[in-house]
Amino acid sequence: MKPEEVKKMEQEDDEEFVGLNVDTNLLDVVQVLFKTEPEVEVFYDGFLERMQSDKKIRKHTDNRKRMNEAFLDELLKYHDLDTINKALNGMRDENNFATVEEEKDIDKLLRKTFSSKMEFRMFITYVSQYMMEEHDTPVEAAAKSMKRLGKSDNDVLKITSVIDKIF
Repeated sequence: MKPEEVKKMEQEDDEEFVGLNVDTNLLDVVQVLFKTEPEVEVFYDGFLERMQSDKKIRKHTDNRKRMNEAFLDELLKYHDLDTINKALNGMRDENNFATVEEEKDIDKLLRKTFSSKMEFRMFITYVSQYMMEEHDTPVEAAAKSMKRLGKSDNDVLKITSVIDKIF
């Protein structure tokens, strides 16, 4: 979700402009820190002004460290360092994938909860149906599907807690 100015500059054949050579975590944190599109655009406008005024940043594609520093300096105009760190740490926590042990636990839970592949397929079908037709959240759809399949409250809670972690 880059502003149009960034896209234009990246598409131009201007040898001085090299694109945003910034760590992806820093680019992603913009979406966390700035909640509306106008705020994001104002931030990128300020960053682009800085890039245009600093020829060293524009000419050296391999100097990611300098680009990251400039990007952070621009972020610091709007948020304090603690807020930026919290956002970065929160993103890292959200992007952690399940470990092998966690995947095994989920697999065991599914095998224990659903007696056959057909029953699991029915569960997925019901979840999809509730989400599309009734616009339920994944957790709500899973709970309704489990109830429709006659599962116990304990099983419903286990499955919905796993789905809640995923979504």
